[in-house]
Amino acid sequence: MFRPALTSNGKCPSRILALPDAQETSDDPCDTGSDPAVLHSTVAENNWPVDLSLINDGWNVKTLANRYSPHSNAIKARARDARILLRQKIRELVRKGDVDAHVILVTHGGYLHYFTDDWEDSYLFPGTGWHNCETRSYTFEEDFMKDVDDEARLTETMESRQKRGKTYPMYNREKQLELFNVGMEGWESQGLQRPDRL
Repeated sequence: MFRPALTSNGKCPSRILALPDAQETSDDPCDTGSDPAVLHSTVAENNWPVDLSLINDGWNVKTLANRYSPHSNAIKARARDARILLRQKIRELVRKGDVDAHVILVTHGGYLHYFTDDWEDSYLFPGTGWHNCETRSYTFEEDFMKDVDDEARLTETMESRQKRGKTYPMYNREKQLELFNVGMEGWESQGLQRPDRL
């Protein structure tokens, strides 16, 4: 799936970074990753260009007391840390001369609402407002070359919103908090785990 992006024009780095903080939210078996040894073996056997350096023992264990907890507070913290890490990766690309640096995050629909802090339509589909394989574009709210935003907050580009029929900017944080609560109720009505009430 990633081979064309990695080999097309030489712009993309030659490796994919596996980011454990970007895993799906629930502790259901379908949302829990494989043990590191299994991942390392699979990547090596297939000669995939995947950097597993951030995958440690316990990354796929989701208890209420650990970093990968399915509770909203833990997911929010992981999402913030993932944004900060990706902001740092973009800085590295810019410092190496890429004046139009982009990163791509491939992850799960429920998690993406935490990562983007965009809860609009978050319950349209089971546990998400994202279509399968949907793409959206975001920029950092503040200058990504500076540490002025401890949260590394994102905002969806108008071009991205217009592609999905939205003619107005992404809602502000106050409205997103309201939409978060609506989304949690929507997920609960779908029979899904409600991360804010674990």
